[in-house]
Amino acid sequence: MKKIGLLFLAVIALSGCIGSTSSSDWVVDSCKDLTTGGFSCEQMLNDIVDHAVEPAVASFSLKAQELATKTTEYCSALNAASAEAAALTAAQAAWQESMNVWQQLEVMQFGPLLTERDEFYSWPLNDSCKVDEEVVFSLADGYDITTGVTPARRGLDGLEYLLFNTNTAISCGPNNTTAALTAWNAKTDAEKVADRCSFAEKITADLVTRAQSLETAYGQYDITDAASLQGVADSISDALFYIDKELKDDKLAAILPLSGTQSFDAEKLEFAFASYAKEAVYNNAVGAKAIFTANNHQGLAQYLIAAGQDSLATEMLSELDIIIAHSSNIAINDNFRNILNAATVDDEQTCINSVSDGATTNLEKLCALDNDVKAFTDDLKGQFVLTLGFSVPKDAEGDND
Repeated sequence: MKKIGLLFLAVIALSGCIGSTSSSDWVVDSCKDLTTGGFSCEQMLNDIVDHAVEPAVASFSLKAQELATKTTEYCSALNAASAEAAALTAAQAAWQESMNVWQQLEVMQFGPLLTERDEFYSWPLNDSCKVDEEVVFSLADGYDITTGVTPARRGLDGLEYLLFNTNTAISCGPNNTTAALTAWNAKTDAEKVADRCSFAEKITADLVTRAQSLETAYGQYDITDAASLQGVADSISDALFYIDKELKDDKLAAILPLSGTQSFDAEKLEFAFASYAKEAVYNNAVGAKAIFTANNHQGLAQYLIAAGQDSLATEMLSELDIIIAHSSNIAINDNFRNILNAATVDDEQTCINSVSDGATTNLEKLCALDNDVKAFTDDLKGQFVLTLGFSVPKDAEGDND
């Protein structure tokens, strides 16, 4: 076990809490009190917001505007064979650019993002049948997407279905089909594509408005205006556990045969229609690194260093760099769905035994990626929270894999 300074351990023993806590629950503000090497908890918190979160939010806002523009151009190009395909490709590319930034923001769910996240992206609650229903509802006079439309019916996940799905038939099963859906399904393919595109325009307009509001919220957000700076820092640590529960468990372990009772499962990929699962892993790691470094300012790595854990800070940053490198298009040159669909039962043991150092095929590299992420999350759940006196989110407690 890495050595921790006895004085700092004494401080965190007083301040540590079990499970996620609010900033007012901390007895000792160990982050505020730590000043080793000129470290300032207030500066770190401000740097994380100013140089990691806010730039990503601003970037997403711009990407959302471009997505709205490209979606409108695609809808305008419908029925023009020479332009429609290119316009759709451009709209899909704009969606991917928006999702690149959003996947970085997924690991930054503290402050305004903590409550607003689902308004932009509701995975794993996304439901294509509900999107189909909303397409039909949106045809009514006076329809307003901002009134009573749940996140699972819109957002970036709804757009994925509308822009990447090639089947014009409704996706609802027989037990979920209504008379209105059945009637809509009887329309011509061209009419259904036009209706879906019209709803996609409504979604992108809503995303633009919400992104601008999120920008405003962060412009007014003072992360240091809290009863305990340690409590606020703990909320950032909680957000990082996205890498453990969502990335490691739901995006990787769920699709791979990591034990003798599992098999390859492309149906559990985060994205059912877009070939984007690999890019999501990459950008989740990029977002986590931004929190650790505050993009070359004071991030959580500096907190570790001030607490006497230089080697742990270096190790965790190296682990993030490895995830980023091993999930890049250079490392894995095919999408996850193709890799999984090509895998056979005979490949399961190879997957279980895969490690990055010996991985040569795309399948071996994908399987080894889970171990790369686990190396980081083992440190996150262990020495990281122990050193800094952070709590472990309740949904991660008892998870020792």
